Amino acid sequence: MTKHTILIDNLAFAKKNESLTGILMLADCSRLDELLHHAAEISKSNSIPSGSISYELLGKTDAAGQPLLNLSLIANLTTTCQRCLNEMPLKLTLNFNYLIGEVRDDDLIATEIDSSDDFDVQQACQSMDIIALLEDEIIMAMPIAPTHEKYCGDMVSQSGEKPNPFAVLKGLIKS
Repeated sequence: MTKHTILIDNLAFAKKNESLTGILMLADCSRLDELLHHAAEISKSNSIPSGSISYELLGKTDAAGQPLLNLSLIANLTTTCQRCLNEMPLKLTLNFNYLIGEVRDDDLIATEIDSSDDFDVQQACQSMDIIALLEDEIIMAMPIAPTHEKYCGDMVSQSGEKPNPFAVLKGLIKS
């Protein structure tokens, strides 16, 4: 597996209104890749291959001069349906807004975040790993037990009618 990194200085990125777009393959996302069913097929909905992540990261500042990042991503993945145990396409379209703050790790715990959840706080960092950020957000957005919305096809039955091991003892009971 190839493992490359995409590092940015997130504070400078936001202040300069920079942007970054690309398509990331699962070979670069080892943690996410472990959770998925592998199939090399092209998604019928668009030209993004199954098992890839299309992303766009935009930096900007708000009216108050606070540095912000906006992350939009489309992930075309193939996972395993937990009902029928067959492969299942999973398309995630996600958007995130981050407020870049110059705070220490200790302060992040003590900082009260507005309950509106408009922005997540990201610590100012000269080497923010974009691939790790994408992986984290997708892993947290994935369903715990993905299932097909409609018909699953042939169901895999793990339980079945098994003979009762105590049925032999039933004949020993005196009437």
